[in-house]
Amino acid sequence: MEKIKMELANCYGIQKMNHFIDYSNNNVAIIYAPNGTMKSSLAKTFKDLREGEEPRELVFGRICNYSITDEAGLPINPNDIMVINPFDEEDFSEQGLLMANPKLRKKYISIHKGIDEKKEKLYEKIKEELGFGKRSVFNPQSTMLGDWGYDISKEKECFEKIFSLIGDSTMDCSSTVKKVKYDELFNDKAIQMVKTGNTAKLLENYEKQYNAIIDKSPYMQKGIIDHNNYGVICTTLGTNGFFKAKNNVTLMAKDGSKSITVKTLEELDDLIQKEKERVLNSAAVKSAFEQINKSLQKNKDTQAFAGLLRDNPDLVIEYKDVDLFKKKIWVKVFETLSGDVNDLLSEIKKAEADLIKLNDEAKKETTDWNIALSQFKQRFYVPFDIETSNKEDVILKSAMPSFKYIFRDEHDSLEVTKENMLEVLSTGEKRAYYILNMIFQVLVAEKKDKECLLILDDVSESFDYRNKYAIIEYIKDISEVKTSSGKRAFKILVLTHNFDFYRTIGSRITNRNNSFIAFSNGGEINFEKGQYITNLFGSYKKRLNNPDSDNIVVASIPFVRNLIEYTEGTKNEDYLLLTSILHNKDDSNTITYKQVEDIFNKYWCKNMNATFADGREDEKILDIIFAEANKIVDTESIAIENKLILAMALRQKAEVYMKEKIINTVPNGVDIVADINTKSNQSGRLKSAYKQHINDDKMGLMEIVSMITPENIHLNSFMFEPILDMSLHHLYDAYQKASALSA
Repeated sequence: MEKIKMELANCYGIQKMNHFIDYSNNNVAIIYAPNGTMKSSLAKTFKDLREGEEPRELVFGRICNYSITDEAGLPINPNDIMVINPFDEEDFSEQGLLMANPKLRKKYISIHKGIDEKKEKLYEKIKEELGFGKRSVFNPQSTMLGDWGYDISKEKECFEKIFSLIGDSTMDCSSTVKKVKYDELFNDKAIQMVKTGNTAKLLENYEKQYNAIIDKSPYMQKGIIDHNNYGVICTTLGTNGFFKAKNNVTLMAKDGSKSITVKTLEELDDLIQKEKERVLNSAAVKSAFEQINKSLQKNKDTQAFAGLLRDNPDLVIEYKDVDLFKKKIWVKVFETLSGDVNDLLSEIKKAEADLIKLNDEAKKETTDWNIALSQFKQRFYVPFDIETSNKEDVILKSAMPSFKYIFRDEHDSLEVTKENMLEVLSTGEKRAYYILNMIFQVLVAEKKDKECLLILDDVSESFDYRNKYAIIEYIKDISEVKTSSGKRAFKILVLTHNFDFYRTIGSRITNRNNSFIAFSNGGEINFEKGQYITNLFGSYKKRLNNPDSDNIVVASIPFVRNLIEYTEGTKNEDYLLLTSILHNKDDSNTITYKQVEDIFNKYWCKNMNATFADGREDEKILDIIFAEANKIVDTESIAIENKLILAMALRQKAEVYMKEKIINTVPNGVDIVADINTKSNQSGRLKSAYKQHINDDKMGLMEIVSMITPENIHLNSFMFEPILDMSLHHLYDAYQKASALSA
């Protein structure tokens, strides 16, 4: 893998990109890209390839085309790609597990997700069976676990217990419960009454009378089989075609005195109904029921429950043991949904076997994790320690390895949860925490002993300088790792929108040929090679005396002005003269090229004697600025000098226009402008005065000038990232509009 060629079209935000990187002389490359240009889209494309998925265009649905090949024109093997974005919250939602190997973590999460989805669908069906709509807040999971006395960790055991009781005659109850909602069967106020006080005593009497009638029945036996059990038998035989097959049922009296043969479903159903009515309509049972009904009718909250029992008198006996009755309801629901429950339990059983295999694989990596933790602690500063928390469980109980976090300050230390820790940490400290994942993945990749294309997407973002330079040194170290055949193990592509990070990587680790600045031109991503890695103004200085160097001279004026400000202060007359080039002052139109040259030689070019004004001493600097601005074409590029020139020319045009407009249309306009000229922040004050006194259709352009020019004009050799990120097209467009203004 000496070269990679990337040909992309409509891959996420990348409309078009054709670019290649040569790793033959240096195995590290870096691309600086302003936000929104291509960085995240390129990382997503590589990630899709790694995971065997197709890149996409998400907004317009355009057809995506992509080709990422090596020097022989062969596609890069997805297994040889590794993409790391250490601040992807979704990727680290399970980071409590000591398992950063992406394949293992993905399998682990996929297994649990599959089970959770099946459970969710089952619970939705259970809700429906219990009489609740989809939007109901009723929680079948917590209700089931509560009714059966299990906690969430024993959910599977609860499923198995209920499922095992299907067909158990002791769990039979009246078929009429199918018509009644769970919350009607188990109204909180009613349940409280039937469990305590006078109603509970009345239920005991009801049960006594009920059992007495059952004892007299030739075919019913207390605790073994009653009309509810017979009802279930009747339904089962009818559903399964028992009588249609010309089969008979012989019922034996419990004392053996007689028997009856039933030849049809109707006969059996009629026999059961008569026995049921004989029990429920007996004088003793009816009297006991009326006493219960009166007790419930006294309370407004339980009157509806009384009506429920009046319509379904065969349910009354169930309330003698409410907890058992709830369990009977669950068994009946599971019986109805037995196919779904069986599928879920089978899936859980299979998942458990798969998880055991994953556990075994993850345990093998604990040694690598200890190495990763050690490297992390040595390289990065964070106010906490990370340690493995359950080594014994990993070894003895096949538990998944996990972290514990020890938070420290000057006075104390305390173990905290990951959630609590992340609430306390700064963004930079969080990113340092996520770098641990990268260290582990690199260790795993090293053990494969083959080349790997490593994509690092914004790994330095929001770091403090201590950790930022730690990650730079780490990248340098892993760039030197070799395979057993002597090749560099990693071909590294660093993506960043941190310009300082770009320059440091470009100067310390890679070279100009593998340092790129990306920019978008009409939807196509272009790259400039080796730009702005070294001192920008050192390069400008060497070009000052070249033919046609006017653009470099103009672009250097803001830097020299800042140099004077830092060394001499803002009252220095040379500083003030250069200020009159950046702002429109009374003397702006009189400043000559020779005056600019003299200031450059006095403060900046002491050892080289700039001569750019030779033969042109009396030319006016503003004329040169406007001439250079007019040469610039509306083609997107990263050339800083073009953006600086346009910004300077734009501000001059805008300030002249605002001054003339205020003077010509505002009664005391001359005084307003004169006062502004004596104060700092001239552009801002002019814009405010213009807005206050005029505020016409040109106000929007004045706002744009105020917004986009300061970052370009106030710069130094250490901070010109905003200029790179700014579109030349926006400056060009604003300059054309300002040039057309007439006060």
